[in-house]
Amino acid sequence: MIDLRGKVVVVTGAGSGIGRELARQLADRGAILALNDLRETELEATWFGLPEASRGLRQAFDVGDRTAVEAFAIAVKDQLDRVDVVINNAGFSVRQQPVIHSRVEDYERTLRVNLWGVIYGSLAFLPYLRENADSSLVNVSSVFGLFAFPGSGPYNVSKFAVRGFTETLRVEMGPKMHICCVHPGGIATNIHRNVEIEDPKERERFITTFEKQAHTTAAEAARQIIRGIERRRSRVLIGQDAFWIDKVTRLLPDRYERVLARWLDRDKFLARPRVPR
Repeated sequence: MIDLRGKVVVVTGAGSGIGRELARQLADRGAILALNDLRETELEATWFGLPEASRGLRQAFDVGDRTAVEAFAIAVKDQLDRVDVVINNAGFSVRQQPVIHSRVEDYERTLRVNLWGVIYGSLAFLPYLRENADSSLVNVSSVFGLFAFPGSGPYNVSKFAVRGFTETLRVEMGPKMHICCVHPGGIATNIHRNVEIEDPKERERFITTFEKQAHTTAAEAARQIIRGIERRRSRVLIGQDAFWIDKVTRLLPDRYERVLARWLDRDKFLARPRVPR
């Protein structure tokens, strides 16, 4: 077990959801926190809810901005003297659309945060992480990085890519550093309420369905991620849905698509009107 007391831990997307819970629980363990979120107000709410001893540094910026991420890494090192754990948690989701009706901009916006944010954060902090024994790099993917869910092309692409990037790093680094990929299932956060769906009734149906299926709280997700860091786990699956999806996709990698196809009304799904450019 790794003791996180006194360790400098970076968390992106700390203004709400899993990120906020990570900050709270890491503070309870005596970690010193460097926090980021896009929204200054939400980041401050997390920050001022923490014990003063755990408040190391906070900066509000877009993790898809390479210059801002690199400046943040330098500031953490300069002001807190070390970096022990980095959790690239910030995430973003766009409109629910079949691929044939999606826009290039949807991919660009999603990959900017979900993939480039992880790549920028990993590369900016890796030199500092390698200076310390027992350091950890944790990248948050999703169950959508394990299977391809219809209507979520940009999100699927970003999360599969995070998984590939993280697993590549893990193979290359070997035992030299702890690298972990996290795959949350349905988590009761507000990310689903930010999904862009034009039809109000359809949007409400999506939100209601998600909330019925999101049985894992953000607090429990954070607890499992921290336990994964403490126990040096290479993969963390969060929620029973994540465990089942992982098993099915590994045991039946081609057949799970048939199961989804039976559930999907393709004629109705693909007939959705194209969003105006």
